[in-house]
Amino acid sequence: MNKVAIVAMGFLGAVVACGGASTSIDDPLADAAVTGDSSVAPPTPTLPAPSDGGLTSDSAPRDGASASDATVADRRIDPIAVGRSWTYSVKVLGFYPACQAGTHVSTAKSSAQRDGKTAITVSSLCKNAGDFDYAVEGDRVFTYVAGWRLSLDSPVAEGHKWTDGVRQYEWQSRGTRTVPAGTFDDCWSATVVASYTSYTVFCRGVGPIEWHYEDGLGNGYEATLTAKGF
Repeated sequence: MNKVAIVAMGFLGAVVACGGASTSIDDPLADAAVTGDSSVAPPTPTLPAPSDGGLTSDSAPRDGASASDATVADRRIDPIAVGRSWTYSVKVLGFYPACQAGTHVSTAKSSAQRDGKTAITVSSLCKNAGDFDYAVEGDRVFTYVAGWRLSLDSPVAEGHKWTDGVRQYEWQSRGTRTVPAGTFDDCWSATVVASYTSYTVFCRGVGPIEWHYEDGLGNGYEATLTAKGF
């Protein structure tokens, strides 16, 4: 979370998580928020990841749980939980007023029930984009934009595709990745299926570590994880 948006429209993917992230993927829809376009998102583990991409113990918290409640490793692809934060170095591409260049923190601030799901409110890594609500179900992440939209899908496997209702995405394996926040394994790119390049890289137990969002016209942002608060 640490986020993607993802990682759903615009930012998907962008959040995620975050901002977790992400993709986004995760922090989704920053472009929609600005334009008003309603058509439009750890180190090597000591325990194996469960088949559903959730926590490695049934007794550990899931959706909306406080990060401090977890007693074992959280290996979800976008482990958004209240109290967790992700710090990013952000670069603006072209004209993209939702974001500002510099260091920005995406924080999972609170949780509440919303339309049948546990919504976790996360501040965007793009300073002017505001907050977004995410619901995490194992490796699946939903973003609330006039209703719940699928931002990240499972299984997290090479070539698996899904849609948020506007854009199509595909999981691509990225192996082990190194960013200023550290070196992380089991990383995956949620990539927009399009003629232009737009993706968010998520690592298990961490969330979004790299963002490259473009709108197809050269506008957007890049962000790299420099620290995580969990």
